[in-house]
Amino acid sequence: MIYYLKYDDLNIDEELSKIQNAESVVLKLEPSNKKCLFILGMLFANGVKIDLYNEGDFYLDENGKSFPKIAFVWSRLGEKSFTNDGYELGKRIIEARNGGTTVSKIINRPIENKIFLICPVRNATLEQKKWIEDFVEEKNKENYIVHDPLLHTDQADPLGGYNICKQNADALASSEEIDIYYDQSSTGSVFDLGVAYALNKPLVLLNRDEITFNEEDMIDTIIKNWPFNEKAAVKKLTNNQNDL
Repeated sequence: MIYYLKYDDLNIDEELSKIQNAESVVLKLEPSNKKCLFILGMLFANGVKIDLYNEGDFYLDENGKSFPKIAFVWSRLGEKSFTNDGYELGKRIIEARNGGTTVSKIINRPIENKIFLICPVRNATLEQKKWIEDFVEEKNKENYIVHDPLLHTDQADPLGGYNICKQNADALASSEEIDIYYDQSSTGSVFDLGVAYALNKPLVLLNRDEITFNEEDMIDTIIKNWPFNEKAAVKKLTNNQNDL
């Protein structure tokens, strides 16, 4: 059993190797901790069941989406014996499970010229929304398929965000490339980055010139030194040579 009760001094590649071989983990959720959310994204991509260590710390209100609700739903979907614990959310979980919703591994099935865009959604500014809208329009003119969560992910979710994570993870897995408009305050983007990392996706940082990287911030460091871009370039070069 793997325990994530603190997140200092983690080696991400070592943790990914552990996660890839895990069926379940015990996790202390820290919704504002980027390291926790990145680990959460890697766990989600690998379909690992979670036992929420500090479930009692959160108030699960009935409206809106949040990482505590996502983690709660996720933990209950992984419990075969779960019936209902009095929450309205519990009723929705049972309905979803009866309809076939499960905790499952996200499978890479990339489609040529498809891009998944990681970007702020809930707290996106008008300026960011306009920038993203223009980017998507330009890429569409270049015959790319762009999945923009602002436009293409159903944000109405009775499971408090779990379905949103699943839609985004599936769209990310079916993309050949991941582009990110990086907002260093966006926690949802960190979760999506964890999914992308677990799936070994190449990453393009769209607003690099606007970012002042914090060398002490794990997520900034990972984005700056994203390891899969070089592998993707080598693969593309090899394929092109084979076509000659």
